Amino acid sequence: MVNGEVARICDATAYLCEPLHDAFAYAHQRHSEQLPELQGPSHGWLRSHMVRGLVHHRLLKSSLGPWALSGNHRRNGELWLTDSDYRVRLLHGFSDDHVPPPGSNHARRAYYRNLPLPAAFQVPAFGPENNKLLILWRVGRDGAPRFRVVRTTGTWKFGATAEVDLDFPLMPTADELRKLRFEPQDDSIELDLPDSEEMGDADGTGGFPW
Repeated sequence: MVNGEVARICDATAYLCEPLHDAFAYAHQRHSEQLPELQGPSHGWLRSHMVRGLVHHRLLKSSLGPWALSGNHRRNGELWLTDSDYRVRLLHGFSDDHVPPPGSNHARRAYYRNLPLPAAFQVPAFGPENNKLLILWRVGRDGAPRFRVVRTTGTWKFGATAEVDLDFPLMPTADELRKLRFEPQDDSIELDLPDSEEMGDADGTGGFPW
């Protein structure tokens, strides 16, 4: 059942591979060209806000398959997506392996609480209150965006270990994503990733400046 549920999530998010990579690459390039004076470290917060606004504008004109923009983008530039099964919130990650904690907001803490993926012999608890995902975004020094799909199962404080049971890269194309192989382990889901060169990152470090 674990592999079946993971396959469902991969198939669902595969529709977002090309649109999200295109939208964030467009937003980063547009911001860099139009406002080069705001590229320093002091303006990271502003770049993130502007990129989210440009991404929202781009996605409004994009083909997203069964997905659609949702939520209230006027509320600090939030980015939400939904299809008939899953809800996704896009959040900016501070590093390659960082998962932002939910903080003290009750609605956000509730969003983070999915039931863990079941053991192989159990039926998954599938439903609108248990299919909430995060897509974490970063933009590399080369201007190329990177994404991770994360499924959280609880809440934690900043600096503590994130409570997740699924964490995989959203590849540049749907075909690449569907080629990833997942191996269930006793305490986690192990992902067999392409090597760093196949990921387009020769040194494997990612190098995400903001």
